[in-house]
Amino acid sequence: MTIDEAIENLKDAKKKGVKNIILAWWAADMFGREDDETWQNDAAVVDEHMDWSATHDAIVDTIALFGSGNE
Repeated sequence: MTIDEAIENLKDAKKKGVKNIILAWWAADMFGREDDETWQNDAAVVDEHMDWSATHDAIVDTIALFGSGNE
């Protein structure tokens, strides 16, 4: 996803009343890469094919262990 696409997604969410989100990103330099056309293509592959369900489950588990009401 491009930064411009992310900004538009955030603007749309804000218009719908979303106030709080969990956000994470990985930039090319976090993988020792240049932010070039190759990275752009690889990021698009991840956007299309990455299974984020394990990440969702990890967030659910973290909230269950440490979230509000677990003090």
